[in-house]
Amino acid sequence: MNIAITGHTAGIGRSLARRMTDLGHTVVGISKREGNNIRNVPKILQQIEPCDFWINNAQAGYAQTELLYRVWETWRGKPNKMIWLISTMMTREVGITVIPGMTEVAVAEYKNQKRALEDAFYQMRSASFTPAMMLIRPGRVATQPEQVPDQHGADVDKWTDIIVDFYLSCQHNNLWPEEVSLGFNKAIIRL
Repeated sequence: MNIAITGHTAGIGRSLARRMTDLGHTVVGISKREGNNIRNVPKILQQIEPCDFWINNAQAGYAQTELLYRVWETWRGKPNKMIWLISTMMTREVGITVIPGMTEVAVAEYKNQKRALEDAFYQMRSASFTPAMMLIRPGRVATQPEQVPDQHGADVDKWTDIIVDFYLSCQHNNLWPEEVSLGFNKAIIRL
């Protein structure tokens, strides 16, 4: 299977790319570090369109949501396509969320951008069952090289392994998860 992953050079995207490659899939990595800014929607859409599966991970303003709309329009009605949306458990929190190293305004903007992604997911899901989509909300995950697992959140590779193993187990048992929230000391699964 050909799997496109935006933001595949760091954090959750890198970990998912590693795991999918280990499972024998071909990963089409799409990263700003490699000249593929998701804000250039036509260019990125060309790379995602021929793939079977897209992990919508990279976030840059509202571009993650805009790109989702374009891919969904292109893949709509195609039953063999799959999209994973990487959001955040912060979208479920009320009030101000504090993240070390980020201003309150930056965190609020990030939460609102991820809420837009989730709103798009709910709209699309109610309009069409294809392509299949799964909304994934990571909680505290140690995604930066300087972060220490357990101190700064879950180990990113262990988190990824659990998400992928869960999905494969569901697929094997003919179950279709729609939403998974999995973070440090918290987990919510909606099938």
